[in-house]
Amino acid sequence: MKETLAAIEWSTQTNYFHAGIVLRNDKVIEAASVLKFMKGWTRSKVRAYVNARGWKVSVVSETVSRETCHK
Repeated sequence: MKETLAAIEWSTQTNYFHAGIVLRNDKVIEAASVLKFMKGWTRSKVRAYVNARGWKVSVVSETVSRETCHK
């Protein structure tokens, strides 16, 4: 399982926002309220949306763990 915390930024001379999303296995599972519409989106859809608007997205942290099966 891969979990990623990403920051999305947008700014002009008068406006600025910085918000976060959490992806698990490249799918948004949590998002700041301003980005809640992204829940369920894939990483590639987020990137396309962010790039089309001239925003910036960056990975803050990424964790990869092996899933274990308990019997």
